Amino acid sequence: QALNNKMMSIKALFLLVAVLLAAVSVQSFAPAFIPGKISTTSSTSLDACRISAKKEKRKRNRENMRGFQKRGGSRRKTLKRQLSNDQRQIEDEFIAKCFITIPPPDPKADGMFGDN
Repeated sequence: QALNNKMMSIKALFLLVAVLLAAVSVQSFAPAFIPGKISTTSSTSLDACRISAKKEKRKRNRENMRGFQKRGGSRRKTLKRQLSNDQRQIEDEFIAKCFITIPPPDPKADGMFGDN
């Protein structure tokens, strides 16, 4: 009986040591909690940093895209466009003149058939 009680106390002591070792190893991975000290790293400051980085990236992208915007164009293209527009207008006027309806000529007024 005495040997059995001794074995139980050794087992209990061994179990207590194992629990204490487990608690110490778990605490080594967790930040220490000191009641009066506020944690310096928070998720809000990290989120603010991310938002600031995103705003800066949008600004950089906007400035970069300004380089790809078309402005003015070349003088040669502008001149060719103007010449083609002028030629198109002349052709349109010619086609419009072709389809103008005029009354047929009066044969008596012209004297075409020798009726005079």
